[in-house]
Amino acid sequence: MKYFLFTLLMPLTIYCYGQKNIENEKYLNFLAAINNESTIGYFTVVKINNLNTGEVKEICTKGNFVSGALHREINADYDSFGKQKVLNYIKGKDRFFEFKNEQALHNIGFHTYSEKLVDTIKKRYDFKKIERTILKDVNFKIELSDLKMAAFAHILFNMGYMTGENDCWGGGLFYIDRNKGPYGH
Repeated sequence: MKYFLFTLLMPLTIYCYGQKNIENEKYLNFLAAINNESTIGYFTVVKINNLNTGEVKEICTKGNFVSGALHREINADYDSFGKQKVLNYIKGKDRFFEFKNEQALHNIGFHTYSEKLVDTIKKRYDFKKIERTILKDVNFKIELSDLKMAAFAHILFNMGYMTGENDCWGGGLFYIDRNKGPYGH
């Protein structure tokens, strides 16, 4: 009986724990993007409800833009107390936020973000091939315009991969291994 139960449960255990848990990866990548304070901006995907219009949109933006928007929305200063207030506010939100403050919505690019562009980029590039490249070579990088870069980062984020842009140099989107940092170091 024990052997039967073991052979029945083992494949399920391997499936559940052996596979990449995408939702967990996305949440950990979100937290890394929010907590990142370097000149390399980490992209994250959040779902936003514009309380002024009722429009709900999934957008990709840099973690510091989300943090800045939250500082505006909950009226938190940029001192250590204000930063902690934002971090406490984030807990339990599961990447879903509601904004009424227009400056906060502007800070994350809510009004200019195009979900249609995300669909266009998804059709234009072979993301399974890109995923294989990332897994093979942690130095993955692609040059794109800002809007296309955010759409590209959006797709990779939803696949469980973190990306960033060096804000000092700009222009390139690259894969970031959350455990090793940018450029695989």
